[in-house]
Amino acid sequence: MKSYKWILTGVLLAGLCGCYKPYDSRVNVAPGVRGDTIENNIIVRPIGNFVSVVIGQGVQIDNIIERRSPEGFLELQVDGHNNSVKKKMFDYRVEWLDANGMTIDSIMTKWRTVSAMPKSSFGFKAIAPNPGAVDYRINTRQNKITN
Repeated sequence: MKSYKWILTGVLLAGLCGCYKPYDSRVNVAPGVRGDTIENNIIVRPIGNFVSVVIGQGVQIDNIIERRSPEGFLELQVDGHNNSVKKKMFDYRVEWLDANGMTIDSIMTKWRTVSAMPKSSFGFKAIAPNPGAVDYRINTRQNKITN
């Protein structure tokens, strides 16, 4: 009888874990579209969702890449990851600063919305309004429409 329990346990574990195939993280395939994986399994998913909600997982910024365009404008590329099991929408605004640390006024300094799909990477770009920008501040806030 004990051997049957071990065989049944082995078959269940193979069924849960055997079909796992990592995919390219640059492509976000929604849970209803992709095949069943260990993190999307109908048995395991409610536990992962509960843990994600309880510990308050959200968005993190992983990397900011800066460069100067050939015309002299400061450009930013911000890369991040949504650790939550829910889509996160948030607003961001880049404040550009001159060599003295003063804010450069521009009509381009406005709140913009980013949508980060569940458990996936996201990114956005920003370009300074004039070549005099040497630094920046990025502010975020909750999106008023979705939250």
